[in-house]
Amino acid sequence: MLWQVAGDSHQGKIRAMNQDAFLLNRSFQLYAVADGVEGRPYGEVASRMAVTELEKIVRGIDISADATPPEGDMKGMPLPARAIKYAFRETNRRLLEKAEQETKLKGMASTLSALWVVGTQVFIGHVGDSRIYLVRKGRAQQLTRDHTTLAEAEPNKAEDIELYEDISPSSEHELSRALGITPDVQVQLSGGTPQPGDFFLLCTDGLYSQLREFEIVEAFHGKTAAFACKNLIKLANANGGKDNVAIVVLQVEG
Repeated sequence: MLWQVAGDSHQGKIRAMNQDAFLLNRSFQLYAVADGVEGRPYGEVASRMAVTELEKIVRGIDISADATPPEGDMKGMPLPARAIKYAFRETNRRLLEKAEQETKLKGMASTLSALWVVGTQVFIGHVGDSRIYLVRKGRAQQLTRDHTTLAEAEPNKAEDIELYEDISPSSEHELSRALGITPDVQVQLSGGTPQPGDFFLLCTDGLYSQLREFEIVEAFHGKTAAFACKNLIKLANANGGKDNVAIVVLQVEG
């Protein structure tokens, strides 16, 4: 399976600092976006650390055999899903540990949404209100749930591995979950098999808050991943650019 991949970040038109970060690891096929939580200190440190530590941890896990850390509630999950879940929890632990070591960082937190291509499948891990979309046949489908006060009030199975075709989105904008807040973080997992022509969009809220769904879909029509990436950031800024933006675009060629 062949992929085109592109990623970028922009400060926007209003923010004094860019607190968003993204990860492109083409050789390991691990991709992520992170957004430092507004109102908490050193969001730029938290987001950068989230993607950096996630990459280190996932690269160090052996999924060729049942070598993923065997937490009891992960038995029966596919190994890549178990690896992502463990990596998110360990990244959270490292953020908390860093904040304890450097008191000025205490309270820093970040969202994190990641997609890992393993063989012919994709596996997704997610905490916070950044998003991952699947754009297929002229339709954009949100694969992640926004971890906000409204969404968290609704029943869900955030601890289960799910086929991404089955996920229903919900959103409201008071964040209820992020890395760096509590030692025990719930990680939403999903996964599935992509099809030729699919696009995946990983983005922070600075993008989707500025664009309507049809604008997201149109940005991919007949475009390469690199062109769509640049076009989406341009559109977000043209529509106000009220927040930082980080995005990663993946295109399935065949």
